[in-house]
Amino acid sequence: QPDTEGVLLLPASVAKTYGQKLAYRPSLDVLAPWRIETDVAEWTIQIPADAEYEVLVTLAADDASAGDSYVIEAESTSLKATVKSTGGYESFAGQSAGTIKLKAGVQKLLLRPDGALKQELADVRAVKLKKVK
Repeated sequence: QPDTEGVLLLPASVAKTYGQKLAYRPSLDVLAPWRIETDVAEWTIQIPADAEYEVLVTLAADDASAGDSYVIEAESTSLKATVKSTGGYESFAGQSAGTIKLKAGVQKLLLRPDGALKQELADVRAVKLKKVK
């Protein structure tokens, strides 16, 4: 659920992963390796009222992975964004994916690659949803 500021933090540690290689790596606190385009991460969220949220993804990616696209999906909406290089897999940064309209209620939020990957999508540490005022 969002906190009193309207922020919902979805850490990698609570994501469910589906696929061949993607998993939570506790020693690095990331979802990795994201090399298969059908691998998916999922969080269960509860939204108190219909609202629009800015989506920030905390990730690390090198130059070879920059340009790969991903999709964030919820009940009846989706958002497409592109990975930007953070200079390497040891440097994490929050990258804006844009805004998404979420309906009230309990639902699944998915993060998945959008098509074939050049190398690896990114190492993902968290997804942050911030209510747009």
